[in-house]
Amino acid sequence: MMILDTIVAPATNIAQQALAIIRISGSDSFSIINKLLKKPVKRVRQVNFRDLYWKGQLLDQVVITCFIAPSSFTGEDVIEINCHGGILVTNKILTTLINSGARMALPGEFSQRAFLNDKISLIQAEAINELIVAKNEFASDLALRNMSTKNNLGFDKIKNLLMDIISRIQTSIDYPEYDDIEGSSDQELNLALESLITMVSKAIFRSNLANKSVSGIKTAIIGETNVGKSSILNCLLNEDKALVSNVPGTTRDLVEGQISFNNITLELIDTAGIRNTKDFIESAGIEKTFQILAKADLLIHVFDSNSFDYQIEEKLLSALENKTVVKVFNKSETLTSDRKKQIVKKYPEAVFCSALNNDVEQLLDKIQSKYNVGDILKSDDLVISNINQISLLKNIENKLKIAYNNFKLGFTADIINLDLYEAWTDLNNLIGESYEEEIIDNIFRKYCLGK
Repeated sequence: MMILDTIVAPATNIAQQALAIIRISGSDSFSIINKLLKKPVKRVRQVNFRDLYWKGQLLDQVVITCFIAPSSFTGEDVIEINCHGGILVTNKILTTLINSGARMALPGEFSQRAFLNDKISLIQAEAINELIVAKNEFASDLALRNMSTKNNLGFDKIKNLLMDIISRIQTSIDYPEYDDIEGSSDQELNLALESLITMVSKAIFRSNLANKSVSGIKTAIIGETNVGKSSILNCLLNEDKALVSNVPGTTRDLVEGQISFNNITLELIDTAGIRNTKDFIESAGIEKTFQILAKADLLIHVFDSNSFDYQIEEKLLSALENKTVVKVFNKSETLTSDRKKQIVKKYPEAVFCSALNNDVEQLLDKIQSKYNVGDILKSDDLVISNINQISLLKNIENKLKIAYNNFKLGFTADIINLDLYEAWTDLNNLIGESYEEEIIDNIFRKYCLGK
């Protein structure tokens, strides 16, 4: 990628719409746009109304907004053209700008230039993309929080404490004659490392919770045949997505849908009813159910409230181990209060619903209570949702724990600092203060073209 090139891309979809935005960024932005104008725009921060021409032919009447380096998103000279939104006119203007010296931007190249020009951190850059693809209010709020400032306070807390520990140890290595350096006793370093590990571990816990809420919780609806799994899916999605009938084994393949609340998004999968069967196709569907069970984060286990036999076959019991499970008793409209009490006594966590009456409120409340992320954005503590960033945090935690254990075992200070320096490198990679160009290119290629 040539950072010296002047790039162009649509910042809005090319479609039949009222308006479209085309963005140009680079040192030749003004000279390129002025090739299309009879009255040139000056290199000052301003908004202009102009006619665009190419070889004497009028292309469109547009609004041109000018940004001057370094006071722009990318840190370069930037021109934004607000034109009429027809597909033909937008493409004509893009083609003309390319013929005038601009290059079509790669996906995410505007954000990448902002990062390379030190306008945003890597955490901010990731947050921009997360805001664009946000599925619920929490995802949007978290992205805005991480996007709003270059200096992430939660990250700075971790980095500053690690820097302090490394500095204390390094000073004791370089100047062994000073044995009274403040904070450098074994006990003080031990406490500082414990505090740092706790800080990182809590950040990982919060971030894993955020990741589930942001990316979507893989949720499988399971149970025996004819308990109402497909009906519950249809109620949750508020549409007739799954075929419903009284015939056992109707659902033989996976039926999927998505539902978003303020704080979480569920990726719902209705599965084939589990029972013993000799039907080859139904058996294949049941096998798929067990494959989905293994990958799911949340299981909605549906029972028929009218049944008096809630025995679960051994294979299913094994699949439910170490899973988050919500036990749902459907067809609650048929239950007496005494029967409900009997079920609750046996299954204290049970919730009741009636797909027939479109009543799934208890189920929704139970799910949201299990993924309550409402308070984790109220402090300045580090919270990220990108899985690659969380992976780096886990690497940092692991290296800190190695350093801590080596310290307890009596390893020399220089050995301990080696692990701490590796954690320091990963911290810098997390925010992008050190990076490999190929990795950065790969990160930004997932962005939309005009950003």
